[in-house]
Amino acid sequence: MSIAGKVVIMTGGASGIGRAAALLLAQRGATLVIADRDDAAAEAVATTITGAGGEAVAMKVDIADSASVDALVATCLDRWGHVDVLVHCAGICPRAPVLDMSDEEWHRVLRINLDGTFFVTRAVGRAMRAQKSGTMILLTSDRGQNGAADYAHYAASKGGMIALAKSLAIALGPYGVTVNSLNPGMTDTPLARGAIPDASWASKQRVDVLGTHSEPAQVAEIILFLAGTAGDFMTGQIVATRMRNFA
Repeated sequence: MSIAGKVVIMTGGASGIGRAAALLLAQRGATLVIADRDDAAAEAVATTITGAGGEAVAMKVDIADSASVDALVATCLDRWGHVDVLVHCAGICPRAPVLDMSDEEWHRVLRINLDGTFFVTRAVGRAMRAQKSGTMILLTSDRGQNGAADYAHYAASKGGMIALAKSLAIALGPYGVTVNSLNPGMTDTPLARGAIPDASWASKQRVDVLGTHSEPAQVAEIILFLAGTAGDFMTGQIVATRMRNFA
């Protein structure tokens, strides 16, 4: 699973799973680009990495703005000449019952989660196609396969991301580029905690087959696996952490 010397763009790297994965990949020798709209938090992660002897830079990006994304990738190519891994964690998950959802609530989530994913993978994909190598890991969700009454916009965006990942795998396979989705399951992150009431969170823990949630560091280990040599062999797959307990 060696990733030493690889340049990794980590969108949403300022917190949650993205932060945990950035710290782990940097520890294993990768160069991290912490790309996030919260530039202060991204800078804090980069400082933590460099303080521990790793290599990292923070870059502010708005993934819903294709020009911002293109500038991010261009800066990486100017500095290092290649991008080896994309770990795309950026996204939002507000709660809104589907029949009470406004047009703006719907479009905002699709704009950030799905349009943003397209902008990021298009820009990185063009670079990887030119260099004829690369690995993309898109953080998706079980909701993208199972739906969610109070998060239909989020579920739709994640379902679209899964289909986009498969489409990219087909398009980029001939160039040695692999693309996979990762459904991390219920993970204790600020995004998840902010979107689920406490009672629902406890209920979801009870029905989880392991009886608990994942920690970001545990999901980071799966990202490390996919970012390493396993990512050179697998493509177009949905990697999920665990089944739901229906007993």
